[in-house]
Amino acid sequence: MHVGILAIATSSSASRYVGKGHGLTADDSTADPTGFGIPAWLDDIRLEPAPPFVTMGLRALNLERWLTVDDDRDADLAYKARLLETTRSTVSGAVAIDRADSAAPAEEALALIREWLSAHGITPAPPVGDEHPLIDAARLVQEDLAVMQRIEGRWVLAAGVVCFPSHWTVSDKIGLPLDGIHVPVAHYETELSERVDRFHDRLMVQSPVWRRNWSVIPTGELHLPAYGYPWKVVDSIEPDGSPMWIRSEYQTLRRLPETGAILFTIRVQRAPLGVLTRRPDLAAKMLAAIETWDQSKRRYASTGSTLSALAEWLTPVAATS
Repeated sequence: MHVGILAIATSSSASRYVGKGHGLTADDSTADPTGFGIPAWLDDIRLEPAPPFVTMGLRALNLERWLTVDDDRDADLAYKARLLETTRSTVSGAVAIDRADSAAPAEEALALIREWLSAHGITPAPPVGDEHPLIDAARLVQEDLAVMQRIEGRWVLAAGVVCFPSHWTVSDKIGLPLDGIHVPVAHYETELSERVDRFHDRLMVQSPVWRRNWSVIPTGELHLPAYGYPWKVVDSIEPDGSPMWIRSEYQTLRRLPETGAILFTIRVQRAPLGVLTRRPDLAAKMLAAIETWDQSKRRYASTGSTLSALAEWLTPVAATS
């Protein structure tokens, strides 16, 4: 389960974010047994033994790489449109206007997104005049979007459009402060809570950041809400890695200059677990990392339900590194 604004394992290096599909970059042409290329973002994943069990892992963001565009763009935007049509109250939400004006930072975010897309050769579709400007913004990008605002002395999730969550539902979190959003996250209160609060206070307009998390789950499905998706417990993994997928979220945070709110973007990228047969070095690091997880982390992580099968699959792959 990946809930909220800053949680789970994170990034370790910079890379490129425009390319083929599922987050594959344009020069990821090396084929692997799954038929996928090997995504460059695999090298961004933090695969280090615990403790700590959860880290911020923030890195300076080059705004040229703020958003991601790849060959899945049309399909992802169409999927978003369907979800907004059929499950809008689940995948989007905003605090009441008498609590905070979330429309103002959303309008600011919409303008910045349109500007970025235009600068990168993409003509953004005209706004449809949706009920909230953050929905108009979310329709333009593959990323999910969330706006954090300081309300009554605390950073609160004021608005969000999260069509591709990793086992959480944005409508359940609207109006909650950071610690409320992250209640399910293993070790968050003891290892991260105070630092995340301070980070939001200190984030500067000129210093946007990015991070990345990861899990291994038995589906490549994008839309994984907190409830309603039939979850499959896997007892064994095939030699080619099926049915498991590596799921990773490329996340960015930037302070909006006019309103002072913080815009949080989440881009889900995924690849079949079998790509690690071509990267046994990463298989070895992943195996070493999961072997150090305690019971709390195992219960929380999506990977936890299939941890034994994953370790069994990784062991011979890692041995070839």
